[in-house]
Amino acid sequence: AKGIPIVLANRVMRLAERHAVDMFLPVSQAVAIGSDLVGRRLPFQIIHNFIPDDIGVPQGDSGSYLAQLPAQDYLLFVGALNRQKGVDVLLRAYAGLTNAPPLVLIGYESPEWLMLSGDCPANVFVFKNWPRSAVMEAWRRSIVALLPSVGPESCPTAVMEAMSTGCPVVASRIGGLPDLVADGETGLLVQPGDSSALRNAIERLLANPDLRRSMG
Repeated sequence: AKGIPIVLANRVMRLAERHAVDMFLPVSQAVAIGSDLVGRRLPFQIIHNFIPDDIGVPQGDSGSYLAQLPAQDYLLFVGALNRQKGVDVLLRAYAGLTNAPPLVLIGYESPEWLMLSGDCPANVFVFKNWPRSAVMEAWRRSIVALLPSVGPESCPTAVMEAMSTGCPVVASRIGGLPDLVADGETGLLVQPGDSSALRNAIERLLANPDLRRSMG
């Protein structure tokens, strides 16, 4: 279950019905709080989303996709190309970096993308609708994973995929992201919407290859 259906179902449940449930299974602490499970002291156990062990096993021919990636090190964002995922914040942060590696965005287009794409700095590569196997290989080749969401994140799969390949993560301190990313240990968490803080976190990892390796 993804968390959002749990939230919606919980909102329409009458209190008596809630108490008839033996155990709620939210996917993060944020979902437990948002579903009012914590406030009402209802029984719950957090069970995070998960990815299969073989998710990184190549499936089909991804060569034509991977050939489009930069040959050198790059930063990687995977997700919807919209404001909720913080793409505009990311583009502003990247524009302020000096001598940064390329930034790769892999996702699907949103109605907002036409406007957001007008603010793309130089050295940004945008790819749409890639198969999962190619995305996983892109994670494996990247040096920093980025998820600067400003909207609700119950338990984002993209972060788990990145971490499964040994990629350190820079993400927003929002929703279920703090459940997944141990700040200062497996990645860095920043204030949502703060492009300066996001830029500083990226600069810190770019300047410290050993830190990237240890976090990965």
